[in-house]
Amino acid sequence: MKALILSDSHGRVMNMIDAYEREKNIDMVMFAGDVHRDAEEFMLACPNACVAEVLGNNDFFVKNVPDERIFTFGGKKVLLVHGHKLGVRYSTAQLLAYGKRIGADICVFGHTHSRTYEVSDGITLINPGTAARSYAVLTVDGENIRTEFKDI
Repeated sequence: MKALILSDSHGRVMNMIDAYEREKNIDMVMFAGDVHRDAEEFMLACPNACVAEVLGNNDFFVKNVPDERIFTFGGKKVLLVHGHKLGVRYSTAQLLAYGKRIGADICVFGHTHSRTYEVSDGITLINPGTAARSYAVLTVDGENIRTEFKDI
């Protein structure tokens, strides 16, 4: 299974659409927050996309979208968060501890605008960076988890 991971679009909806159109056979789009309005525009432009979205620290008045999602993708348990409530700007330690507590295999986050790929204690941490510059493609094939970062 293959997922497009986006975060921190801050008005760069066309970048999100371009990334989606560039990639082939995407099963899911994971949007790690900031900005909900952009995610809505993306979903209107790409109505066939299966999108899992969470709120970011700039999504002040949105009430119908959660701060986190936990779901299964390709047989792996995924935690999707923006990360600001877990202090990811300073360290991934709280995110990793929370991921371990819930039994996550993969933790997807944003907020820092910096690409991150880390495997710690059997948990894969992925931040695609900002949709102004980059995105990530996650491929899960059985036990294999592969992440590729791409420039926009």
